[in-house]
Amino acid sequence: MNALGLSVPGCFVEQDAVGEALKLIRHAHCRKISIYFPNDFWCINNSKQDLLEIFPSGGILTGWTPIDLGPVSLKELSSLLSICKKILLIGSIKFNSVKEDTVGASELALMLQKISMTGCDVMVVGNAACKAVARTSCSISQYRMFKNASVVWEFLKGRILPGVAALDRAYPHDLDWNIAFPDPSQPLIIDIGSGNGLFLLKLARRWQNYNFLGLEINKKLVRCCLNNVLQSNIKNGYFISTNATSTFRSIVSSYPGYLILVTIQCPNPDFNREEHRWRMVQRMLIEAIVDLLITNGKVFLQSDIEAVATRMKEQFIMYGKGRLVVDGDENMGWLEENPFGIRSDWEQHVIDRGAPMFRIMLRKVR
Repeated sequence: MNALGLSVPGCFVEQDAVGEALKLIRHAHCRKISIYFPNDFWCINNSKQDLLEIFPSGGILTGWTPIDLGPVSLKELSSLLSICKKILLIGSIKFNSVKEDTVGASELALMLQKISMTGCDVMVVGNAACKAVARTSCSISQYRMFKNASVVWEFLKGRILPGVAALDRAYPHDLDWNIAFPDPSQPLIIDIGSGNGLFLLKLARRWQNYNFLGLEINKKLVRCCLNNVLQSNIKNGYFISTNATSTFRSIVSSYPGYLILVTIQCPNPDFNREEHRWRMVQRMLIEAIVDLLITNGKVFLQSDIEAVATRMKEQFIMYGKGRLVVDGDENMGWLEENPFGIRSDWEQHVIDRGAPMFRIMLRKVR
């Protein structure tokens, strides 16, 4: 409401969020999605706590604070919700705790009860909202209720939560390989954390007799990569948005051909703290790679942080069940050059500023 120029009490405004609010409004307008806001409020006098008045949303007087939805807003809300198939109510349904039971909170809870009985899917998020609904409803089993609103916000922001990762493991990723590749019997090369996909796409152009799969958790990057595949008419490249740690085994185990190479390059290069950069490589992922890799298949690891590269190497050796060895002479140390002759964007950036890269190739033995 503040972004639209309406008068809003300062205690309810996040000044830094106005720009983001305007972006959402413009985005909704472009997609012809309506955004509604209350037309009136019950307000309490700041100096006389027992004095209540109804004000229009754009005409709240100084010294008055909104505490509840007004009758006009409730009537319009009832009309809007009556045609909904799914309702997600997040947060408190009253402004503060001046009154334990407010008219708006009770009426909204009654609306939800009535609508849920018609088959509408109602989800209630937040401790205060759950309490209000529980006090009014004769059966709370008809709702899906989540008291911890912060967890839901994190999920809606796209963060990967531990419980969601567990679901990834419980429900295998089903992929039709014939749609991904014209010839799914070709040897498979996988880049974990494929980013913008340019490294993988360059390899795919050079090595036509191999299939290339990028696993990347960022959905926007994956959409861009898939668009690049179509525009470039690349037949042997494909990308999936997924958490590779939890889904690698279920995805790759159904591949008709052989897995011959897995690359992990500069995990999370945007993180400022080095200790975060190795989190991509976990025991579950390593064991899945080792199990599915063909004998003499390889794992390529590299990072611009020596401690990160060393840790990845040690973890693969530790959890590799004795089936991974350094390819070539272990006493030679880090590889001086990229063995593929193609650099990732981050690798090229590091090289351009004169910094070293720490690379190693591991090979699976019987």
